Amino acid sequence: MPETLIINFNPALDRTAVVDRYNPYGVNKAKELIVLPGGKGVNLGRALKTLGYTDFVCSGIIGGNIGRLYNALLDREGIPNDFFWIRDETRIAYATYEESTGVGVITNEQGPNVTEEEITGLNNFIITKYTTANIIILSGGSPPGVPPEDIRGLVNIFKNKDKQIFIDTSGDILRLCADTGPYCLKINEDELKDAFGVDLEAKDALREFYSSLARLGTKWLIVTRGENGAVFIVDNKVLSGKNKRIYSHYAIGSGDAFLAGILYGSLKRFSPEEILTLAMSCGCANTLHFGACVFDREDCERIKNEIIIEESYL
Repeated sequence: MPETLIINFNPALDRTAVVDRYNPYGVNKAKELIVLPGGKGVNLGRALKTLGYTDFVCSGIIGGNIGRLYNALLDREGIPNDFFWIRDETRIAYATYEESTGVGVITNEQGPNVTEEEITGLNNFIITKYTTANIIILSGGSPPGVPPEDIRGLVNIFKNKDKQIFIDTSGDILRLCADTGPYCLKINEDELKDAFGVDLEAKDALREFYSSLARLGTKWLIVTRGENGAVFIVDNKVLSGKNKRIYSHYAIGSGDAFLAGILYGSLKRFSPEEILTLAMSCGCANTLHFGACVFDREDCERIKNEIIIEESYL
């Protein structure tokens, strides 16, 4: 059985068209088409594989003809996977990007309709097969028909078994699962404000929020800020990471590559400073190639030297 279980309730087949010049009001002709199995959890798995870690499995929901293609592409990439099959079709995510700038547009389908019977089957599937996993990662949102309360219930089952839980989601699922006291809560700056009403620059509010999480058992609070870097809070120590320069505006999968660096650094018992440096270098390396979490380990090593880490306290 794998050491790490990555749960991705709403994966997507990613179709990314690269154009010479993006026209938001007319026809765009693709010079390159990149088709990859995606969704935050599988993106994370791809990044972990690039870093050299493969003792994981990606699980969740797939279905239909798109699901079969999705599964075949995963196997071709060698990304460990074991999904629960449903009747409806796995969603497709469409993106069009300008090659020189990374400027473009994304259109995400909402996902398959999942029945109550299928939800029960999924929960039993995961709990029965993967209770021996030590690390549980909830990555991404859910399709229609999967109540956020059910996802929290699944997280609580693993929490009660003393698993190390990482949460990277949004909306109602984020709010509910944060209350379970995961080991690591990774969110972006907008989600911090929208879901919890906390401004990253408001030190008192941030301290109170982190303290409330810590009382529930959370050790790490990580807030990503896009091109402005990231903040890693552990034991009231605040590590602020910044990039010396911006490589590209293409950012699909950068948050997932970032989380891969966090998890890999944690597994290797790196210091918090080393973990944040690696995570940020992974996120930056992701912007150098089209396709979510398609990057080179060599780029990560090079970019590490361009990350600045500053330390303060809450």
